[in-house]
Amino acid sequence: MAIQNQAATPAASGEDEIDLITLWNVLVRRRRWILACLVLCLAAAGAYLLVKTPVYEASVKVRIGQVASAGPFEAPELISSRLLSEYGEDVADGVKRPRPFLKRASAPKGLATVVELVTEGDAPADAVALLEKISNDVQAAHQQNYALNVKYLTERIEHLDIQRKTLTQQLADATALMEQVKQRDPVQASLIMLERGRLAIAINALDAERPALAQRLSPPQTQATELLGSIAAPAKPAAPKKSFILALAVVLGLMGGTILAFAVEFVANARSSTGGSKETMPA
Repeated sequence: MAIQNQAATPAASGEDEIDLITLWNVLVRRRRWILACLVLCLAAAGAYLLVKTPVYEASVKVRIGQVASAGPFEAPELISSRLLSEYGEDVADGVKRPRPFLKRASAPKGLATVVELVTEGDAPADAVALLEKISNDVQAAHQQNYALNVKYLTERIEHLDIQRKTLTQQLADATALMEQVKQRDPVQASLIMLERGRLAIAINALDAERPALAQRLSPPQTQATELLGSIAAPAKPAAPKKSFILALAVVLGLMGGTILAFAVEFVANARSSTGGSKETMPA
């Protein structure tokens, strides 16, 4: 039994080699069909590239501003929905906006206050112009909110400075008055000393509050809506992708040509077998 298995193994291997050689011979013999299919696919790809209008994309990331870490002026999901509704391709059901339009507005993962904007146009200048308009509109809409909040904090700091100046002057006056009356009226001097203590505590409280307010006005707690990078004109079209289409045409041409070659070989063998059987039939 073992001897039979050992004998069968070389036989099977030999049959596989014969089959591979046969397949290769078929491909060589029918190579014209393969080349014809490849040329046809490449011609179709070339015609598509010539007819298809190139599309250009411009993109930029926008960081949404905030004041005193109170949260972004506008949630990324909200601003994305608003901009796509105003500038996106879909105007209504079945109604499309012609280029240029906003192709995508989304928040990258891990960046809670950043929105990426991508515009699409028939020319690089069209995509860039629309992207600049959208980003300028976003910055202008947020700038008013930013200015009002910064103004409020700035005025609060200025008010603290005025308060401190007034309290400091009162403390100096109380100190001078205490020196004048401490000999002749110790009770009044004690009252003035208590007032000096109250003034000193108030000044210390202002001194502690001012740095905190100043820090809240500093980045990253407070920053305006701004672009993360510049808007540049695209050098190459985003679609159609020539290299991808040509590579796909080559793959499809070779695959289709191979299938066609085997189909032609099968038909030829079938006809040959039919003709041979007719010749051997008795009269």
